[in-house]
Amino acid sequence: MAITIEKQVELSSYTTMGVSAKAQYVARINSVGALVEALNWAKNNKVGILVLGGGSNVLLPRYFEGLVLLVGLKKKDIIHEDEYSVELLIGAGENWHEMVEWTVEKGWIGLENLALIPGSVGAAPIQNIGAYGVEVEEYITSVQYLHVETLDLIWIDRDKCNFAYRNSIFKDELKNKAIITEVQFKLPKNAQLRTDYESLGYFFSQHGIHNPSQQQLFDAVIQVRQSRLPDIQTQGSCGSFFKNPLLPSEQIDRLSTRFPDIKTYPMPGGYTKVAAGWLIDKAVGKGFRKGQVGTYEQQALVIVNHGGASGDEICEFASLIHSKVLEMFKISLEAEVQIISKNSKDI
Repeated sequence: MAITIEKQVELSSYTTMGVSAKAQYVARINSVGALVEALNWAKNNKVGILVLGGGSNVLLPRYFEGLVLLVGLKKKDIIHEDEYSVELLIGAGENWHEMVEWTVEKGWIGLENLALIPGSVGAAPIQNIGAYGVEVEEYITSVQYLHVETLDLIWIDRDKCNFAYRNSIFKDELKNKAIITEVQFKLPKNAQLRTDYESLGYFFSQHGIHNPSQQQLFDAVIQVRQSRLPDIQTQGSCGSFFKNPLLPSEQIDRLSTRFPDIKTYPMPGGYTKVAAGWLIDKAVGKGFRKGQVGTYEQQALVIVNHGGASGDEICEFASLIHSKVLEMFKISLEAEVQIISKNSKDI
């Protein structure tokens, strides 16, 4: 057997929330062949599977009964380049921020606003990650995945990925059926930088930068994120714990009457995005704490592990936040973080 199945493995170092969690079995995946072999092993041994990439968007139970796949599929290839654009083929196990940094060093435009987002490249299309006015779907051309049941490698074009706000086909129709192995991107070489997001505009005005370069935009995104988010190397966090809710205009009008300072962003289709961090800040505040779990002092949307908190305790805290926001605003927040049960087959 090409792969090694490890038993009773502690997973706290493989997730950014840092909760104590143990897996019944673990396999380290460095090739598609190893992935196929691991899936066959799980099927033959009648155990569930859980795929972990960067572990930045999951909350694990104390014990996972099944096989955890630690995906380390590495690749950074240029498949086509001309004077206008470059097409890249990136392995699912590549670190997202390091890949973005590489594109900025090369002068390829598009991903700089998504700097410092934790996690792997393979997770990016699942969540359709976004930040500072950019979503990754804009630059993905296709995604390769392994079908869990048929073990076929399949390419799916961008327009069939059903990308939406923090959503994709991989969270709906292909949930539990697909493990992403590679992502193809197309990045322009000469394009307008996206510097009009409010917090970035404020940063540039404060620093006297009137026409920022790509490198300056990349650096600004990092500094703004660092000022608002905890350092996951020293404090457990999954980043934004809840999605920003999308509400119809009638509901926004009613809320704006009651809360004139509500933070909103117009979206396509007649909906408006409401800042979940603003809602949580009003409901419980930044730095609100219960035991070893709390909202971050600089951003209420972020739940932090102050040390030693279990997954169950973090879930209870998140439920408390949900109920407080629902009580005050009649808005039901949806978790952005994937909460894993002890024998979940979620991937």
